[in-house]
Amino acid sequence: MDDVVGCGSLNVDYIYETEDPAFLEPFYPEGKKSRQWLLTAPREIQALQEALRVKTRLLSRTGGGSAANTVFSLARMGFSSGMVGKVGRDEEGDFLLKEMAPVPRLRIGRDQRTGQALIILGPDRDRIILLLPNANRELTGADLDPDFVRTFRILHLTSLPGEGLALQKRLAGEVAGSVQISFDPGEVYAQKGLKELIPLLSVCRILFITAGELELLTGRDWRGGIKEILDLGTRIIAVKKKGSGAFIQEAAQTWDLPAPVIRAKDTTGAGDVFAAGFLGGSLRELPLPACGFLGLALAQRSMMGVGREAYPTPADFEAAVKGLV
Repeated sequence: MDDVVGCGSLNVDYIYETEDPAFLEPFYPEGKKSRQWLLTAPREIQALQEALRVKTRLLSRTGGGSAANTVFSLARMGFSSGMVGKVGRDEEGDFLLKEMAPVPRLRIGRDQRTGQALIILGPDRDRIILLLPNANRELTGADLDPDFVRTFRILHLTSLPGEGLALQKRLAGEVAGSVQISFDPGEVYAQKGLKELIPLLSVCRILFITAGELELLTGRDWRGGIKEILDLGTRIIAVKKKGSGAFIQEAAQTWDLPAPVIRAKDTTGAGDVFAAGFLGGSLRELPLPACGFLGLALAQRSMMGVGREAYPTPADFEAAVKGLV
């Protein structure tokens, strides 16, 4: 069997920097400050693009999407991976398919325009992400082939717009007995609340989530939220503590893993590389704390570049494994 197949959004990431992200305030959803949200209204998108032209500087155009980043990182490290999703029939779709070339097994359809993620980095290098879903909304049940997914050891799920969550629930239910499921809901799915995600959490082996997303999902402090998720059937929770390491729990066993403070060039995708490192360690049958430290080390490596330019290589992976000894 191959190693990991991802199912989630495929985006072209446009990464900008600004001295003052306050210009985004008129675009916040319903007046609420958030770190990530969807934009679909054409006039609002046009106004935002004009504001970006005036208030920011474009740093990079790169492939993106949470699951896509994770399987791309795994492929770059030498694992066999695949991706299921949809891009547009446009130049950006061509660009994304070329960007995903390290991933050997692609089941990517084409329809309408390619999804975009507009990523704005402030002076502290923290980021705000505005998503234009486009073709990601057009994924259908016909695009999700359970037999294809069953040729992998792990199915890694991340957020999709539109009917994507319903499609992923159905897919997970069909393959759960033969494929391990890992899940990174992100803020978009965490906003939907716990009840909506129960069908995925009940069959999930590894949940990757930030402390803030866990509180948003459960309505409790993140440590209390962990117990609620484990009671639903999730076996392992890896909490990404932004800038300060990770917390891992399986049943009653816990590991609080510190990470050194670094000056990041770009944190975009670092959580996805953490998941790739963790899953790579799991595929090597390393103990859970070792998987966590491996994910942290490789995520920090990825933050030394913009977009995917510093994602780890096979040599980086092996050096990180040796560093665990």
